[in-house]
Amino acid sequence: MQPAEPRSFQHQIKNYVIAFYQTQRKAFVIIITLLVALYVLTVPDQADDMVNAVTDEGVFSRLFQYILLSTFLWSWMVYGCTRMILHISPVGLRLNKECDILLRWLPKLGGMIPALILAYSFWKPNHWQPYLLVFQSGLMLGLFLLVEQHVPVFALPVHWKFSERYTNFTQNIRALWRNPLGRVVVTGGLVFSIVLTLVFSLPVEWGIARSFRPTAIIIFGITLYTFAGSLVVYFNDYRYRPLMLMVFVYLIVISAFNDNTTVRQATGSSIPLISQRPTVEAHFAHWVAARRQEEGDTIPLVLVAAEGGGIRALNWTAETLIRLDSIIPGFSRHVYALSGVSGGGVGTVFYTAFLRDVAEADRNNRFQQFRKVIRDDYLSGVSAALLFPESIQRLVPFPLPTLERAKWLEDSWSGSYRDNLGLRTLDSSLTQLYYTSSGYNYNLPSLLLNGTLAESGQKIITSNLQLDPHYFKNVVSTLDILGSDVPLKTAASLCSRFPVVTNGGLVQKDTLVANGQKQRYGGHVVDGGYFDNSGVETCIQLLNNLVPSIRRLDTAERVTIIPYILFIQNSNTIGSLPQKRSILQEIQIPLLAFFNAWDNGSTTRDNMFNSFMDRFTNPRTNYLTLRLAYNDKYPLGWFLSDSVARSISQQAKDSISLKNKELVRLKSAFGRLGVKRVMN
Repeated sequence: MQPAEPRSFQHQIKNYVIAFYQTQRKAFVIIITLLVALYVLTVPDQADDMVNAVTDEGVFSRLFQYILLSTFLWSWMVYGCTRMILHISPVGLRLNKECDILLRWLPKLGGMIPALILAYSFWKPNHWQPYLLVFQSGLMLGLFLLVEQHVPVFALPVHWKFSERYTNFTQNIRALWRNPLGRVVVTGGLVFSIVLTLVFSLPVEWGIARSFRPTAIIIFGITLYTFAGSLVVYFNDYRYRPLMLMVFVYLIVISAFNDNTTVRQATGSSIPLISQRPTVEAHFAHWVAARRQEEGDTIPLVLVAAEGGGIRALNWTAETLIRLDSIIPGFSRHVYALSGVSGGGVGTVFYTAFLRDVAEADRNNRFQQFRKVIRDDYLSGVSAALLFPESIQRLVPFPLPTLERAKWLEDSWSGSYRDNLGLRTLDSSLTQLYYTSSGYNYNLPSLLLNGTLAESGQKIITSNLQLDPHYFKNVVSTLDILGSDVPLKTAASLCSRFPVVTNGGLVQKDTLVANGQKQRYGGHVVDGGYFDNSGVETCIQLLNNLVPSIRRLDTAERVTIIPYILFIQNSNTIGSLPQKRSILQEIQIPLLAFFNAWDNGSTTRDNMFNSFMDRFTNPRTNYLTLRLAYNDKYPLGWFLSDSVARSISQQAKDSISLKNKELVRLKSAFGRLGVKRVMN
């Protein structure tokens, strides 16, 4: 018998390609989870800032130890699930030398990749973390080789024995359970998934998620989805038992019945009826009267528009408003309304609550406590809810409202405010914020929190004021749809439901239709940035509503109102041409167009509104923009590293000062308080 002729290099490459396709066709779900992890942990600005928070605390910090632990478990899950899919009852493999090599090495190489992804995410040559993660990757390879040689459960067979025919579901279960490695992977994966789901489903106020921080939580979540997806793939048979398709169809069908996004409503006998909310005209009359009594007849009126931008906007908005309070005496009392979008809206809610809860003389002393609130970690709670409790909701065919991640974000806000300031203000209702034992509090600015109604594309506003549809055309009022008030934390979330991180909030009401029957109408409230990320348009609508009253005061009562629209901007204002993007352009270009147009829309509106105000002469309206010096490393999510938070705070200190000519002009208006106009 003549020996077989040696195969050419091209022939070996061809066999490797075929073998890789055959094996990865079965293990593709693991590749997908690794690619998703690579994107989530390396591409967004939020990911970079999460890494900065860990590196700032050093190699021996608790946060980095959690990352090493979670990456270790993730590596084992990738290794075990790959072996489960490839080594237990696979059908249709063309066994040859190349396939044998891949079957033996792909699980080990796959188990090395999680640590390498983290090393790439942490890559900074002057820090030790990436080198330790590369070392962990090599250590995992050594560990896999060691257990395969010395632990019988993990031992690789000398020869592969695979069935030549497709098996039924029962046979697959039997084969999996009879295999010692299969029992270890399934048992370990189930225990791991159940324990993590239980731990991260505990109340967000307990702070468990916050102690792990977002990076470790995301890694734990990816590990869980790696196991769940691998189980589905193992039992999937695309010809006779398309389990993946069945699961996909099931999730779509039950999504019509398990919508758990109905927004919270405020209940209790102490909550004012929404019909008692003041109209803009009535509220403005009382607001002016409260100031005329002390200050004569020259009154600045400030309308603030706070642009969206996640926790970046939250911090810049709050820091800016507090800074203005410190350099312009009496500023906060003359802020008539705050129009907030997304993170800017959350910043206005925190600021208004702080004004209500802390006396003016004590605000400087308690500002550091307030600063802890605006800088707190809100991403951990919402990430944990997205990856764990909401995984349960996706499988259950009826709604479980407590599992909705937006409610966890709301509870994170209220919990931080309570922990740092000792007050439960964000748990109270929106309208309760304005009531005191002596009546309505006209010293607080009104809130107009801008969302978007997904089903119609209309702007929807959550406010303590009754809005006149004559001036707020095609605008929906949240409280009017619900017929009731909402907690203050819910009002904040209704303007800041950013895509993916949070879901839309369901608001609806019964409406009589033509045949006299009731039908439920409404929709899901999403981030206000979909419609207008600046909030300035709402300020202009409100100003138009106030103009008749302002003109009447000027002519009949000789009271001069000086309106200011103050735009607090944090988005990118650079107009330079970018580099082209061509990879996966059919998918990438539409997404880039949507999100970048969203971000740049505020700049366009800012320029347009500034020009428009030059023509707004009766009353003469001043338009000011206070810009954050944009840094592309400032994140858009709900987590802020200490270094970025300090940078934003320093910018507020440096740029929000009386070196700014526009702010000098604003302060001069306050210098005219109490100056009586000479009668003709």
